[in-house]
Amino acid sequence: MPNPPSFSFGARVELVVRDYRRALLCIPALASGARLDEKDLLRQGPAATEAKFSLDEHLEYLVNQGVIARDRPLLAFGMRNSLVNLRCPVILDGRVHAVAGEDPQESRRPYYGIGARDARLVMGQALGDSQEDWSAADFFCAAVPVLDERLDPPALLDAILTEAADHSHVFDLPRGNHPLATDATRAAWAQLHDAFTANLYTDRPQAAAAMRAALAGLDPTPPRCADYLHAVLGVGAAGELVCVFAHGLLEAVGRRAGDLGAERAVCVENSGSIMPTFLPEGVDGERIPLLRAPNFRPKGRALLVIELTTSGFDSLASIV
Repeated sequence: MPNPPSFSFGARVELVVRDYRRALLCIPALASGARLDEKDLLRQGPAATEAKFSLDEHLEYLVNQGVIARDRPLLAFGMRNSLVNLRCPVILDGRVHAVAGEDPQESRRPYYGIGARDARLVMGQALGDSQEDWSAADFFCAAVPVLDERLDPPALLDAILTEAADHSHVFDLPRGNHPLATDATRAAWAQLHDAFTANLYTDRPQAAAAMRAALAGLDPTPPRCADYLHAVLGVGAAGELVCVFAHGLLEAVGRRAGDLGAERAVCVENSGSIMPTFLPEGVDGERIPLLRAPNFRPKGRALLVIELTTSGFDSLASIV
């Protein structure tokens, strides 16, 4: 029997970043040539830390590389699914990177994601049958789409099913170390993952049909997960970065990003990976955590750094 939780936790943090100098992606493991193994999502026990770095280590790497000055105000966001989960590749310096064993250029469907061109954040699609060229862009990080004006609700769910490697983010299927995980929920999760990996590179209709068939084969059919903590990033019409960190259905968190001005949005990390941090005085100053979950994990492979023009901020409209 699973161990019952001692307390419940909920959170919601929102940011709209309108004025910034540039956006940077930090992945020190690429410089070292470390092997980027896929996260074992059914693993029970401590989280793996190979080729992963803390916030301080990421920032020192950027300083030592001469990429950022020590005194510039910053916002830092984890991109903890990047180069950790399947279908979360990165394009950086014109090269495509993915977890060991995945070749994104074999994919017949495009990857959704967030990237930067000329230091400004943009949403887009890469590889597959996408016509967008990211070879000269600053970077592109594939992620799970949760808001897209071109997709109706069923099509958006198909996109989520075919891009989310961790099915506990979509359905109520606790796995790994979750206190409510059971052999039955782990087995159901594994059935969905078998269909996901078998269709890693197939086109969207085939992959979506396979995932829906796998879901229909589960008895009982799991309900949608509406209480997972997600990190959603989107970009608005004026190029502003919209961030929503909240518990909820993936599409609901995406809609909230839309309420704040995003035209499209993707989910880039979840639960204990989430780590938005404000550094008003730069690398040598105080680090102000804007959110940490009780199961926070301090190390990750990718970090998005926003170099701000000033350290000033104001308040969003009340959400209560």
